[in-house]
Amino acid sequence: MTTPIAAIQAYARSCGVTPADPLRTPLSAARQQARDYQAIWNRDLPDITRRQDIQVGRLRLRLFDTAPAGGDRRPVLVYFHGGGFALNGLDTHERLLRLLALKSGVAVLALGYSLAPEVRFPGQVQEAMETLSWLRRHGAEHGLDGHNVAVGGDSAGANLALAVTLSCRDIGLSLPRFGLLLYGMFSADLRTASHRAFGGGAHGLTSERVDWFWTQYLADRSQRDNPLAAPLLADLHGLPPQLVIGAGQDCLLDDSLNLAHKLEMSGVAVTLSVYDEAPHSFMQMTSLLSVAVRAVDQAAQAVAGALRPPFRHAAA
Repeated sequence: MTTPIAAIQAYARSCGVTPADPLRTPLSAARQQARDYQAIWNRDLPDITRRQDIQVGRLRLRLFDTAPAGGDRRPVLVYFHGGGFALNGLDTHERLLRLLALKSGVAVLALGYSLAPEVRFPGQVQEAMETLSWLRRHGAEHGLDGHNVAVGGDSAGANLALAVTLSCRDIGLSLPRFGLLLYGMFSADLRTASHRAFGGGAHGLTSERVDWFWTQYLADRSQRDNPLAAPLLADLHGLPPQLVIGAGQDCLLDDSLNLAHKLEMSGVAVTLSVYDEAPHSFMQMTSLLSVAVRAVDQAAQAVAGALRPPFRHAAA
């Protein structure tokens, strides 16, 4: 029986592409490698009613919605892409973002945040916070309900989704109603069992590459203990419900397992789902993997359940 990682590797070879290797190629070349590799997962895109690029100062946003502009204000999933803070962007996640909008029935607003090392922590967290602030103040101008919001992301983007939720709690802003955390990069600890089992290179993402990503994101190693940079170390009390999806063949699996346990111990409503045979980033590969389709369905249903029926917020 062909495993998901074997199917992914065989398909990539047939397309003449390989995953980005920023440890062995210049960063500009690695970013192009990442774009070329991700492009094969973004073919034959499903149709979406509304796809709109929005520039707000330094913020590059992309809106996906199943309803045309001009109707009732729509609940919103704010999404942050993965790529170790240093790779990828809005285009690399296009298929996943369209599917989340189509399957959930809510609008998806994605942030193309500044990449490291050109911009380092906390710059990406600040951009994510600015996105939520803009949505609250100006979302209605685009048919969006800035008070009926979930946040989500994959890998480094899941880190940002959790970091902005913690930031909102700590400075007294209204919290997102839900968190969608897909195989997140929540800790810089490379000594976990999943790193030992899956970080050597046979399963895609490597521990060596994860360490390199942290080096790009953070100005110095002391920041690896900053709970806003590594939110597994944070106090997690008082957060909204979370769906944590882990990939069973992923060196970051223990980040998801440990986070889900800590959320539960902190009194946060949390659902943990681990797709045992899946590698890191598998949910971007719905064109090839049935397990990716199942996971996207679960994620979309959870978001829809959290944000619908429409939330009636208190008057400002």
